[in-house]
Amino acid sequence: MKLLQRHKKPALQPMATAHDARADVVDSEGGSFHHADQQPLVDIAPYASDNRYRLVRMGGGQLEPLAREEFVPRVHQLYPELDLDDAELVHWADRPWEWPPWHPGAA
Repeated sequence: MKLLQRHKKPALQPMATAHDARADVVDSEGGSFHHADQQPLVDIAPYASDNRYRLVRMGGGQLEPLAREEFVPRVHQLYPELDLDDAELVHWADRPWEWPPWHPGAA
C-alpha cells in the first residue's frame, strides 16, 4: 500500500493535531493559512509572516520556521514519498517556492 494516496492522509500522523488551539497566521495583505475541511499535510504560511523564514505547519502540528535549504529535507523527513508539487497535499498561502531574502548579519 502506498504511503500517500491522493485525497487521503497517511494513517499515522507524525505530529499531534491541535486545530482548535492554534493561532492563525495572517500576513499584512490578508493572506492566511489554508482553511478547508481537510487540511493539507504541509501548509506554508504567507510570505510576509516572517522576515527570514517561511513558517510551515506539517501534519496539523506546530509552526516551524524553515529556511529555503531546510524545507525539502524537513518535509521528506516526515513524509519521504510526498510529491511537493501536489497542491492537494502541499498548500502555499502565496509565492510558492519563494523565501524572504537573507542578508549576512541578520538575525
